[in-house]
Amino acid sequence: MNKNAETTASPSAWIEVPHFRWEMLTAQGAPRVEFRKGQTLFSQGDPVTHVHVVEQGRVRLVLLSEAGHEKHMAIVGTQGMVGECSAFLDGRHSVTAVASSDVVTRQVGLALLQQGMMRDEACMRQVLWLMSVKLRVLAHQNLLLSQATAAQRVVHHLVQLAGTYGEAQGQGVAIRISFTHQEMANLAGLSRVMTSNVLMQLQAQGLIEMVKSHCVIREMQALRQRAVVL
Repeated sequence: MNKNAETTASPSAWIEVPHFRWEMLTAQGAPRVEFRKGQTLFSQGDPVTHVHVVEQGRVRLVLLSEAGHEKHMAIVGTQGMVGECSAFLDGRHSVTAVASSDVVTRQVGLALLQQGMMRDEACMRQVLWLMSVKLRVLAHQNLLLSQATAAQRVVHHLVQLAGTYGEAQGQGVAIRISFTHQEMANLAGLSRVMTSNVLMQLQAQGLIEMVKSHCVIREMQALRQRAVVL
Protein backbone atom coordinates (compact mmCIF):
# COMPACT_ATOMS: atom_id res chain seq x y z
CA MET A 1 0.00 0.00 0.00
CA ASN A 2 1.20 3.49 -0.82
CA LYS A 3 1.73 5.46 2.39
CA ASN A 4 0.06 8.44 0.73
CA ALA A 5 -3.17 6.46 0.90
CA GLU A 6 -3.26 7.29 4.61
CA THR A 7 -4.31 10.81 3.66
CA THR A 8 -6.70 9.97 0.84
CA ALA A 9 -10.07 11.73 1.01
CA SER A 10 -11.96 8.58 0.10
CA PRO A 11 -10.18 5.35 1.08
CA SER A 12 -10.95 1.95 -0.33
CA ALA A 13 -13.17 -0.46 1.59
CA TRP A 14 -10.33 -2.96 1.15
CA ILE A 15 -7.98 -2.00 3.99
CA GLU A 16 -4.43 -3.30 3.74
CA VAL A 17 -1.52 -1.53 5.45
CA PRO A 18 1.57 -3.77 5.08
CA HIS A 19 3.86 -0.94 6.23
CA PHE A 20 2.16 -0.82 9.65
CA ARG A 21 4.18 -2.37 12.47
CA TRP A 22 2.66 -3.91 15.61
CA GLU A 23 5.72 -5.23 17.45
CA MET A 24 4.83 -3.01 20.39
CA LEU A 25 1.76 -5.25 20.84
CA THR A 26 2.84 -8.65 19.54
CA ALA A 27 6.35 -8.83 21.03
CA GLN A 28 4.89 -9.64 24.44
CA GLY A 29 3.57 -13.02 23.39
CA ALA A 30 0.33 -12.31 21.52
CA PRO A 31 -0.76 -15.81 20.40
CA ARG A 32 -0.99 -16.65 16.70
CA VAL A 33 -4.46 -17.90 15.73
CA GLU A 34 -5.57 -19.53 12.46
CA PHE A 35 -9.05 -19.33 10.95
CA ARG A 36 -10.36 -21.21 7.93
CA LYS A 37 -12.28 -19.37 5.23
CA GLY A 38 -15.82 -18.70 6.47
CA GLN A 39 -14.97 -19.01 10.16
CA THR A 40 -16.09 -16.26 12.53
CA LEU A 41 -13.42 -14.40 14.52
CA PHE A 42 -16.03 -12.70 16.71
CA SER A 43 -19.73 -11.91 16.50
CA GLN A 44 -21.68 -8.70 16.81
CA GLY A 45 -22.64 -8.26 20.47
CA ASP A 46 -19.84 -10.45 21.84
CA PRO A 47 -17.79 -9.00 24.72
CA VAL A 48 -14.54 -7.38 23.56
CA THR A 49 -11.72 -9.25 25.28
CA HIS A 50 -9.08 -8.87 22.55
CA VAL A 51 -8.45 -7.56 19.03
CA HIS A 52 -6.82 -9.28 16.05
CA VAL A 53 -3.87 -8.08 13.98
CA VAL A 54 -4.16 -9.69 10.54
CA GLU A 55 -0.87 -11.27 9.47
CA GLN A 56 -2.15 -13.32 6.51
CA GLY A 57 -5.42 -13.40 4.57
CA ARG A 58 -8.41 -11.09 4.76
CA VAL A 59 -11.30 -10.56 7.15
CA ARG A 60 -14.65 -9.05 6.21
CA LEU A 61 -16.61 -6.91 8.66
CA VAL A 62 -20.37 -7.37 8.57
CA LEU A 63 -23.21 -5.43 10.19
CA LEU A 64 -26.29 -7.50 11.03
CA SER A 65 -29.79 -6.10 11.45
CA GLU A 66 -32.24 -7.50 14.00
CA ALA A 67 -33.98 -9.23 11.08
CA GLY A 68 -30.71 -10.93 10.14
CA HIS A 69 -29.91 -8.87 7.04
CA GLU A 70 -26.19 -8.40 6.33
CA LYS A 71 -24.43 -5.21 5.26
CA HIS A 72 -20.74 -5.59 4.51
CA MET A 73 -18.66 -2.73 5.83
CA ALA A 74 -15.06 -3.44 4.82
CA ILE A 75 -12.45 -6.10 4.14
CA VAL A 76 -9.31 -5.93 6.29
CA GLY A 77 -6.06 -7.50 5.13
CA THR A 78 -2.32 -7.41 5.79
CA GLN A 79 -1.33 -5.68 9.04
CA GLY A 80 -4.84 -4.35 9.53
CA MET A 81 -6.66 -4.76 12.82
CA VAL A 82 -10.20 -5.92 13.61
CA GLY A 83 -12.08 -5.42 16.85
CA GLU A 84 -10.57 -2.09 17.83
CA CYS A 85 -13.63 -0.02 16.88
CA SER A 86 -15.55 -1.38 19.88
CA ALA A 87 -12.65 -1.59 22.30
CA PHE A 88 -13.33 1.80 23.89
CA LEU A 89 -17.11 2.11 23.68
CA ASP A 90 -19.48 -0.26 25.49
CA GLY A 91 -17.31 -3.36 25.62
CA ARG A 92 -19.24 -5.27 22.92
CA HIS A 93 -18.40 -5.81 19.27
CA SER A 94 -20.45 -3.64 16.91
CA VAL A 95 -19.79 -5.90 13.89
CA THR A 96 -19.18 -9.55 13.05
CA ALA A 97 -15.75 -10.47 11.66
CA VAL A 98 -15.59 -13.41 9.22
CA ALA A 99 -12.55 -14.88 7.48
CA SER A 100 -12.83 -14.02 3.78
CA SER A 101 -9.96 -16.43 3.11
CA ASP A 102 -7.77 -18.61 5.29
CA VAL A 103 -6.49 -16.17 7.90
CA VAL A 104 -3.67 -15.95 10.44
CA THR A 105 -3.93 -13.30 13.15
CA ARG A 106 -2.14 -12.26 16.32
CA GLN A 107 -4.57 -12.05 19.22
CA VAL A 108 -3.92 -8.98 21.37
CA GLY A 109 -5.63 -8.63 24.74
CA LEU A 110 -7.65 -5.47 25.34
CA ALA A 111 -5.50 -4.36 28.28
CA LEU A 112 -2.33 -4.82 26.20
CA LEU A 113 -3.84 -2.76 23.36
CA GLN A 114 -4.71 0.08 25.71
CA GLN A 115 -1.27 0.03 27.30
CA GLY A 116 0.43 -0.03 23.91
CA MET A 117 -1.54 2.98 22.72
CA MET A 118 -0.67 4.95 25.85
CA ARG A 119 3.04 4.13 25.66
CA ASP A 120 3.70 4.18 21.92
CA GLU A 121 2.76 7.13 19.70
CA ALA A 122 3.04 5.06 16.50
CA CYS A 123 0.65 2.48 17.91
CA MET A 124 -1.83 5.21 18.84
CA ARG A 125 -1.64 6.74 15.35
CA GLN A 126 -2.15 3.41 13.60
CA VAL A 127 -5.18 2.43 15.69
CA LEU A 128 -6.80 5.86 15.31
CA TRP A 129 -6.15 5.83 11.55
CA LEU A 130 -7.80 2.42 11.15
CA MET A 131 -10.81 3.48 13.22
CA SER A 132 -11.17 6.71 11.22
CA VAL A 133 -10.92 4.91 7.87
CA LYS A 134 -13.59 2.41 8.85
CA LEU A 135 -15.92 5.23 9.92
CA ARG A 136 -15.44 6.99 6.58
CA VAL A 137 -15.88 3.75 4.63
CA LEU A 138 -19.11 3.04 6.52
CA ALA A 139 -20.45 6.51 5.64
CA HIS A 140 -19.63 5.97 1.97
CA GLN A 141 -21.18 2.50 2.00
CA ASN A 142 -24.39 3.97 3.39
CA LEU A 143 -24.60 6.49 0.55
CA LEU A 144 -23.75 3.93 -2.12
CA LEU A 145 -26.35 1.43 -0.99
CA SER A 146 -29.06 4.08 -0.82
CA GLN A 147 -28.30 6.16 -3.92
CA ALA A 148 -26.19 4.30 -6.49
CA THR A 149 -27.03 1.81 -9.22
CA ALA A 150 -25.39 -1.61 -9.33
CA ALA A 151 -22.86 -0.49 -11.94
CA GLN A 152 -22.07 2.72 -10.04
CA ARG A 153 -21.34 0.76 -6.86
CA VAL A 154 -18.88 -1.55 -8.59
CA VAL A 155 -17.22 1.33 -10.47
CA HIS A 156 -16.90 3.35 -7.27
CA HIS A 157 -15.04 0.51 -5.53
CA LEU A 158 -12.76 0.03 -8.55
CA VAL A 159 -11.86 3.73 -8.57
CA GLN A 160 -11.16 3.67 -4.83
CA LEU A 161 -9.05 0.52 -5.16
CA ALA A 162 -7.03 2.20 -7.91
CA GLY A 163 -6.61 5.35 -5.84
CA THR A 164 -5.40 3.43 -2.80
CA TYR A 165 -3.50 0.52 -4.37
CA GLY A 166 -3.00 1.60 -7.98
CA GLU A 167 0.30 1.47 -9.86
CA ALA A 168 0.91 2.88 -13.33
CA GLN A 169 1.11 0.18 -16.00
CA GLY A 170 1.55 1.53 -19.49
CA GLN A 171 -1.42 3.79 -20.18
CA GLY A 172 -3.44 2.16 -17.42
CA VAL A 173 -3.46 1.59 -13.67
CA ALA A 174 -2.92 -1.86 -12.16
CA ILE A 175 -4.62 -2.55 -8.84
CA ARG A 176 -1.88 -4.20 -6.79
CA ILE A 177 -4.12 -6.23 -4.49
CA SER A 178 -6.37 -9.04 -5.62
CA PHE A 179 -10.09 -9.31 -4.98
CA THR A 180 -12.71 -11.90 -5.80
CA HIS A 181 -16.05 -11.27 -7.46
CA GLN A 182 -17.69 -12.44 -4.23
CA GLU A 183 -15.78 -9.87 -2.16
CA MET A 184 -16.80 -7.13 -4.58
CA ALA A 185 -20.39 -8.36 -4.49
CA ASN A 186 -20.43 -8.33 -0.69
CA LEU A 187 -19.24 -4.74 -0.46
CA ALA A 188 -21.44 -3.53 -3.30
CA GLY A 189 -24.54 -5.17 -1.79
CA LEU A 190 -25.11 -7.18 -4.98
CA SER A 191 -25.31 -10.81 -6.01
CA ARG A 192 -22.14 -12.41 -7.33
CA VAL A 193 -23.82 -12.91 -10.73
CA MET A 194 -24.78 -9.25 -11.03
CA THR A 195 -21.30 -8.15 -9.98
CA SER A 196 -19.67 -10.46 -12.53
CA ASN A 197 -21.98 -9.09 -15.23
CA VAL A 198 -20.96 -5.51 -14.43
CA LEU A 199 -17.26 -6.41 -14.50
CA MET A 200 -17.67 -8.25 -17.82
CA GLN A 201 -19.49 -5.24 -19.30
CA LEU A 202 -16.72 -2.90 -18.20
CA GLN A 203 -14.15 -5.25 -19.73
CA ALA A 204 -16.11 -5.55 -22.98
CA GLN A 205 -16.18 -1.74 -23.18
CA GLY A 206 -12.39 -1.61 -22.83
CA LEU A 207 -12.46 0.22 -19.50
CA ILE A 208 -10.85 -2.54 -17.44
CA GLU A 209 -9.04 -5.83 -17.91
CA MET A 210 -9.58 -8.67 -15.43
CA VAL A 211 -6.90 -11.34 -15.10
CA LYS A 212 -8.10 -13.89 -12.56
CA SER A 213 -8.51 -11.88 -9.35
CA HIS A 214 -6.47 -8.87 -10.47
CA CYS A 215 -7.70 -5.81 -12.34
CA VAL A 216 -6.03 -3.28 -14.62
CA ILE A 217 -7.97 -0.11 -15.34
CA ARG A 218 -7.44 0.91 -18.97
CA GLU A 219 -9.52 4.11 -19.04
CA MET A 220 -9.34 5.74 -15.63
CA GLN A 221 -10.96 9.02 -16.61
CA ALA A 222 -13.91 7.29 -18.23
CA LEU A 223 -14.32 5.08 -15.16
CA ARG A 224 -14.24 8.09 -12.82
CA GLN A 225 -17.00 9.73 -14.82
CA ARG A 226 -19.23 6.72 -14.14
CA ALA A 227 -18.51 6.60 -10.41
CA VAL A 228 -20.66 8.23 -7.75
CA VAL A 229 -19.05 11.35 -6.32
CA LEU A 230 -19.03 11.12 -2.52
